[in-house]
Amino acid sequence: MTEFETDDSNPPPYIPVHPVELDNVERQERKHQVPLLDQELQKLQAKAFLCTLAAALNDIADEKKCTKCTVENISTLLTGHVRDFRAAKRGGMWSKEDKKALKAEMKVLLKPVKKDVKSLWKAR
Repeated sequence: MTEFETDDSNPPPYIPVHPVELDNVERQERKHQVPLLDQELQKLQAKAFLCTLAAALNDIADEKKCTKCTVENISTLLTGHVRDFRAAKRGGMWSKEDKKALKAEMKVLLKPVKKDVKSLWKAR
């Protein structure tokens, strides 16, 4: 088995993410870019999921919490939510047009993320 030498004295830099406050004009303009996704995220179930996910991600940074357990909990949470989402999609909760619109909105939102991740991996 190969052992890797790591230098723990200088942890890798990270960029903290802070919430961005938008004025009403920008908020209205952004809301119309992904209306179906905004509507889905305003539901109580989605809000509860996001709050739980945020708490779980904060637990990873807490040195008193078990990282392995926290990652397992996040995995279970995400898997359950995706399962519920797929069941709703297949169960006729959305029309064919809504499904296409949601897919297009997700592509628009994730395109910059995909670009950043690709550039990160290519930089290595």
